[in-house]
Amino acid sequence: MEKINILIADDIDLSNPDIFPDKNFNIIINPGIENQTILNSSNQFDCLIIRSTRLIDRHFLDKCNVKVIATCSRGYDNIDTEYAAEKKIKIIYSSGTNCISAAEHTFGLILEIFKKICLSDKLIREGNFIKTDFERRELNLKKIGIIGVGKVGSHVAKIAAAFGMQIIANDIDDEVKKQHKELLFKPLEFLLSESDVISLHIPLNTENRNFISKEKLNLISSSAMFINTSRGAIIDEKHLIKLLKSSKIKFAGLDVFENEPEINPEFFELGNVLLTNHTAGKTSESRVKMSQDIFTQVVQFFT
Repeated sequence: MEKINILIADDIDLSNPDIFPDKNFNIIINPGIENQTILNSSNQFDCLIIRSTRLIDRHFLDKCNVKVIATCSRGYDNIDTEYAAEKKIKIIYSSGTNCISAAEHTFGLILEIFKKICLSDKLIREGNFIKTDFERRELNLKKIGIIGVGKVGSHVAKIAAAFGMQIIANDIDDEVKKQHKELLFKPLEFLLSESDVISLHIPLNTENRNFISKEKLNLISSSAMFINTSRGAIIDEKHLIKLLKSSKIKFAGLDVFENEPEINPEFFELGNVLLTNHTAGKTSESRVKMSQDIFTQVVQFFT
């Protein structure tokens, strides 16, 4: 059997020395290698392992010779999957290994917005220990609307229940509704208008681009918090900024943006938005679990 050449082109967890125990796998590790350098290489790679920050477009797919592209991420919108299918290139991704990390980060954003922990820390460091005249609120009995009750959204629901929140759920998949009969499923318009906190957990695809449109954003209560740890292009980002500026949405917690890493600088001018740099699903634990899942799927494909 000819050796299977695998290029690990991005920085992923390699802590398991036996990731590819079969001697028929030849592993080349070159994190950060540019796409054009890969195409110019004399090596013939059977499999390319990447992260979601690497764009795999039609040009690259046209010229590469791989059988498999494996992305260490829950989403795969960085890859032109339709053209990959035409070229008969298999796309592998890791759907559930970072769901706990993403759900916990979602609640980290919610807790910071409600409790103002970072502001308290800042005041103490500035010598303003007695200043407490800023709003802090309880999560108990608040209504949280969860859009997309998959592996992340369902875990967000479990955490919300532990805080005593009232959960309003929305999902287009009837099987999801059957699996989570404990949740109250409502139409999206009802969820948007009635929730104190709205948390978005759906994938970015052709149908979901700009899914939370101007019209849907306008349904959100002026006292509500909007959280997005899924993908930035799912929402009308410019209109969200407009609503935050005019306080027609009270606060937003965003981990993802339409144009990363060059995000809209108007966000920096807002005092009612909490920003994190696409780290919701990225923890030490999820990094290990994700790479192991990807490696296992690659081995299974070639054996």
